Amino acid sequence: MTSTLRREPKTIWITWEQHRRTRELSRTLGATLFELTSSRPRFVRYIVLLARTVQCIVDVRPAVVIVQCPSLVLALWAGVLKHVLRFTLIIDLHTEAVCPFVWSFPLYRTMMRLARRAADIGLVTNDRLKEVVERTGGRALVLPDRVPDLTAPPPPGPQARPQAVFVCTYAPDEPYREVMEAARALESTVTIHVTGDYRPVKPDLPPSPARLTGFLTEADYIAFLGRADLIIDLTAMEDCLVCGAYEAVALEKPLVTSDTRALRDYFRRGTVYTKHDCESLITAIQYALAHKDRLALEMNTLKEELASEWRRQHEAVRRMLASMTCRSAVSDRVGTILKDRI
Repeated sequence: MTSTLRREPKTIWITWEQHRRTRELSRTLGATLFELTSSRPRFVRYIVLLARTVQCIVDVRPAVVIVQCPSLVLALWAGVLKHVLRFTLIIDLHTEAVCPFVWSFPLYRTMMRLARRAADIGLVTNDRLKEVVERTGGRALVLPDRVPDLTAPPPPGPQARPQAVFVCTYAPDEPYREVMEAARALESTVTIHVTGDYRPVKPDLPPSPARLTGFLTEADYIAFLGRADLIIDLTAMEDCLVCGAYEAVALEKPLVTSDTRALRDYFRRGTVYTKHDCESLITAIQYALAHKDRLALEMNTLKEELASEWRRQHEAVRRMLASMTCRSAVSDRVGTILKDRI
C-alpha cells in the first residue's frame, strides 16, 4: 500500500475545521480531504492536531498538500513540514488570512505574511486579495467559491408578508444590531429572520421583532432560504465575498449585501448594495422587495455567468496541480533510479 502511494503522488487537503468551500474545492480538484478536528481544550487541541497533521502526511506521502488558512497555526506548521517531508504547499487563503479584520494586531499580520510566503502558491477568492498577497512577497491564483448546487423544497404556500433572511454568524464584521433595528422599523410590512447561534451574544442584542432562528441543520437552512423572498448578507470586511451571497445566486433569490468593491464586482446582478446604518438598510430592503421579480431574473443570468467564469479559473488551478504532481513523479522516479544504481 505504501509503495503504491509513493509511485502515484497524490494531492491532499488538510483542514482543522469544516467549511463548504474546502469540501467543494477538494472534491472538484481531486484532492483527498482530511478534516482533522478535536474537541479538547485549546492548548491540548493544537498539540493533537499538529501531531495528526504530521501523521497524515507521513502516511500518504503526497506530492501536493493544500491547507486552509485560517488556521494560522496549521499554515505555519505546513510551511515547516514541507521542507522536512518534501511536498509542494498550497494554502487556501480566506479573507482573514490576507486582510485580517478580527485579529488585526501587528504580530498576527506579520505571522500571516510569513505563512503566505511559505506557500508555493496561495488560492484567493478575488483579484484584490491576489494583489495584497503578491505585494507582500507571496504568489497567488484566484479561485472564488463555486456557486453551490442547492435545491430547496417549494414554499408551503402564500405568506402573509414578505420574508427576508439575514445570513448571520454574529461575527464582529456583521452589523447584526443594525439589521435588528431595521427590523423594528419594517415590522408591519416585512418579517426578518436572522440565522445563526445567537446565544453567545444574546445579552447584547437590542429588542427587536426580528426572528432569531438559532442554529439550523444544513437541510433546514437551505429550506429556510428557499422560502425567503430576499436574502441579506453583510460584512465590514472590504474584500470578503460572503457565503450567503453565493447561496442567493444558487437559489436565484434577490440579494442585499454590503456596498464594497469586491461584492459589487462579483455579485453584479440581482443585488442591492447598502451601507450598514439603519436607514440605508431599510431603503435597500424595501427596494429589493419592490423589485424582487426583476432581481430574481437577473440572478438567473448571474448564476450562468459565474458558473462559466468559475470553470475557467478552476481549470487553470487544476492544470497547475497536475503539473506539480507530474514534476514530483518525475523527481521521485529519478531519485529511485539513482538510488538503485548506487
